[in-house]
Amino acid sequence: MPNFSTKNILATLLILFPIVVFYLVFQKYAVNIPHWDDFAIRNTLAQILETDSISEKIKLLFSQHNEHRILLTRLSAWFVFLQQGTLNLKSLMFIGFFALIGLLSISFQISKKYNSPLLAFVPISFILFNVGLFENIFWGMASIQNFGVIFFAFLTFYWLVFSIEKRNKHCFYLAVFSCFIGVFTSSNGIIIPLIGCLVLLVQQRKKELCVWFGGSIIFIVSFFFNFQKNPDNVVKTNFSDFKGIIKGLFATLGSVLDSSSIAPSKHIDLAMALGLFLLIFMCMFAYEIIFKKYNRETFRLTQHTNDLFLLACLAFIGISSVGIVVARISYGIDILLTSKYKIYSVLSLIIFYLVALNSLAERFKNNFINLAIFVGIIFNFYTYIADYQNIKYLNQERITDQFKQQYSDKAFPTKGIMQVLQKPENTFYDSIIKEMWQVQDSTLQNLNIEKKGENVFLTFQKTDEKINLKNSESGLYFVLKSDKNIYLYPSHIKPLGMKAYLNPHFLTNNQLEIDNFTAVINKLYIQSGNYRIGTIKVENESKALVWSNQTIDIRHIAKSHPKQNW
Repeated sequence: MPNFSTKNILATLLILFPIVVFYLVFQKYAVNIPHWDDFAIRNTLAQILETDSISEKIKLLFSQHNEHRILLTRLSAWFVFLQQGTLNLKSLMFIGFFALIGLLSISFQISKKYNSPLLAFVPISFILFNVGLFENIFWGMASIQNFGVIFFAFLTFYWLVFSIEKRNKHCFYLAVFSCFIGVFTSSNGIIIPLIGCLVLLVQQRKKELCVWFGGSIIFIVSFFFNFQKNPDNVVKTNFSDFKGIIKGLFATLGSVLDSSSIAPSKHIDLAMALGLFLLIFMCMFAYEIIFKKYNRETFRLTQHTNDLFLLACLAFIGISSVGIVVARISYGIDILLTSKYKIYSVLSLIIFYLVALNSLAERFKNNFINLAIFVGIIFNFYTYIADYQNIKYLNQERITDQFKQQYSDKAFPTKGIMQVLQKPENTFYDSIIKEMWQVQDSTLQNLNIEKKGENVFLTFQKTDEKINLKNSESGLYFVLKSDKNIYLYPSHIKPLGMKAYLNPHFLTNNQLEIDNFTAVINKLYIQSGNYRIGTIKVENESKALVWSNQTIDIRHIAKSHPKQNW
């Protein structure tokens, strides 16, 4: 019978609260506009729909995307098309959202197996559903790939580890199927069968190990069948820089600690410090499980099985993090701290919390849980403050990407299957596009132009002015217009200090005190010409277009198109 005590009802509400807020933010800022690899999903789906050959459809589903096989993403896109008659990228993002729900559910089951009270699960919900994960959650293709592979990895380990229990024998075959999906979701999915072999070795399950090993060989050979090296991998990793790689690993594992908004100079150091701590924890936990708990006949006890599951998850996180570092460290350590890879650090912290809670004496657990709830709530709230401007910018960037495809490049699909798969999202500029082609005044002031290398920075100073950001599209956009071309650019919002986010006007009415707006014009993505500069202030239902008398002369820099295997 469920326990409907006041304490459990309060715990349930606290668990649901960050999920609901996360979902509301998702609904507000997610838009059905393709970004980078989303176009590849669209193109492959078009090929799948146009061919009548079953074998060709299967080949396209399993075909390579860079160094990945993204079967799950392509199946999801096909499913969305069958349901909606188009490729709705927001629906793909929503599937990624459900992968996070799946990870939360698995964590809940483990928490129950440790006999932890429901209140102990509250910090996990606040840590997992933080908007620091915005780069994946607002990107259709990446949301399914990056969250999906982790979900199926954890689900595989859960079914595999607990299939040792007689009542769960059937879960072994579910684990085999889940492993297959994970392998063909992202490249780091090939780690799943290897970790599975180690799990079965530790559990001394020889019969299941033979079956699992055979399946693993089939999955891995299939993954690498006709495999092509990523043709665009032009930047090579310097493996002699061992110190840099180790620092990169620390930074990746500790990236959940994002101090860039309040202490940017210490951002990398603090992330590395947390990463070092979590890596030491991983090593100590692995030693404890393998060499102490599992060298006895008591290895079949439930708690030890729980520990083995968490160790398998940590192994997947650790090896994936090493892969990320090796693949990306050549671009600089800062890229390892981006939102895209933060999920691995988040899950490492959650597993540490579960292990720490279970290791404490009973008399300390309540205080530890209360402290964890307090820290989790503060952390969750901080991510909204720290990443608000990033989420706003990403939303604007998607809108301006669509404008570029529609009006700058004139490349928006207007016929055939592509027109069916990609439909234009309704945006604020639809009603003022004619006005944007006509320069009628020159009243814009306080505009600063700075050229740095291949970029031009446009800064509009608006110290102490408040802007209402209640609507998702609200903000300032920059317009560049020449005799032949027109471009629309998003702007980075710089508030009047971090305290502006704590102002009651912002917390209650979304009115943010602004220091300036800055747009970055990259010469790789704009045609040569002499451009007049304007701004569009979108606020509530109004769109105010104002032009400056300033112009900038831009010389296009030719960009070599990346080589692709899709």
